[in-house]
Amino acid sequence: MMLRSSAFFLLLFVCATAFSQTSDLPNPNIPKSFHDSALSVTYFYPGRFTPDPESIAPKPGTDGAPKCAHSTLFANSVTPVDTSSFVLSTIDNTCPNVLRGATLLGPFIREQILRQLKQYGEPTVTQEPTHYNIDGHPAAIVLASVPMPETKGTIPTTTYAAKACVLGNIPVKPKKKSDPVEPTRHVLCFDFTTLHKDLYTLLFAFSMQFDSDPPQPMVPGSVIR
Repeated sequence: MMLRSSAFFLLLFVCATAFSQTSDLPNPNIPKSFHDSALSVTYFYPGRFTPDPESIAPKPGTDGAPKCAHSTLFANSVTPVDTSSFVLSTIDNTCPNVLRGATLLGPFIREQILRQLKQYGEPTVTQEPTHYNIDGHPAAIVLASVPMPETKGTIPTTTYAAKACVLGNIPVKPKKKSDPVEPTRHVLCFDFTTLHKDLYTLLFAFSMQFDSDPPQPMVPGSVIR
């Protein structure tokens, strides 16, 4: 009887230990969230991504000057079969000219995604700017890819990227021509990169919530061709 009791408690201990270890692992099926209290915007993203705590605090540029685009969250997902990452950023009136260009959405996003990918090689736009709305806020997305430089002993790879931006406030048309037009105070951008084209489907799992409105997809399935 003592042997049976000892064996039972040993089995119970092993199971409890195994459960505690597996419960610490992120569950890719449970979404995570990030709240930008300054703008009252909440982002929801797949649980497979692990956020970098250091990315939350805005950092100055390398020359000590403030950045025109402030990164608010960086997260990545690294598994034996794929690597993906995303960055959330905000463009405000720190650089008025940059903000003015960002409000155009399509041309700005296209220029930025090509500039970001040029550090790896010669990028190609695979989907030109596509415009849509997120909870009434004008938005646009661009897809691009770039072949990674080949090195000895490695398999050639390609980086696939998507960049989407959305206006922080809904444009309101003035009732009279003499009425002032409300300026756009900030533009929110979302950068996504992956080494597998099939993982573009992860974009559909991201959503955002303005104030207390219901969450809306950041990238509706209808805008990816």
